[in-house]
Amino acid sequence: MNINIETFNNWAKENKDKSMERGHASSVDQMFKILKDETPALESSFSFIDIGCGNGWVIRKILENKNCYYALGIDGAKHMINKATRYKTGDFIQSDIESFNFEKKFDIVFSMETLYYLKNIDNFIDKLYNTAINKKGSLIIGVDHYKENTSTLNWDKEYNLKTNTLSIKEWYEKLSKYPFSSIKKYQYGRKENWEGTLILYAQK
Repeated sequence: MNINIETFNNWAKENKDKSMERGHASSVDQMFKILKDETPALESSFSFIDIGCGNGWVIRKILENKNCYYALGIDGAKHMINKATRYKTGDFIQSDIESFNFEKKFDIVFSMETLYYLKNIDNFIDKLYNTAINKKGSLIIGVDHYKENTSTLNWDKEYNLKTNTLSIKEWYEKLSKYPFSSIKKYQYGRKENWEGTLILYAQK
């Protein structure tokens, strides 16, 4: 089994998903604020996908917006998806994220703390651009583990994970390969010994 999926399955069994939810809540609120400020999508009917949805809390949060007519969460960890489906809010699919077949496009493609676990980030971003994001749609990514955020660089050993460690510049360049009309980057929540959540926002 994929070491990351195994770890996240164990965390779900141990109810650590709730602490992850609390730990990421402020950054996700900021990501939602960026979406509100940067795109009119939230002001009219829109669809939303959360890539690496965990227990589904972001899906439940976005569905509080009455304009969200469809929200889908995908995750590789079976026990996370089992928790997500208990709420009967939104749709959820357990799937290997990298091989997931996007059968429809979304107005907002969202991912918090997931993409650096993938084996081939470039291939997945290419798939997102070409098959997941609607015309004039938005992509927003949150990343805590990156080179400049040095306190996260021991996470592989500390938490039994396998990660890809990129710099802010490298993350930005991965999106810059595509003809997005706008790409912006932010570091949210910077403090001593923490460079903040790297947030990348791209608009088609």
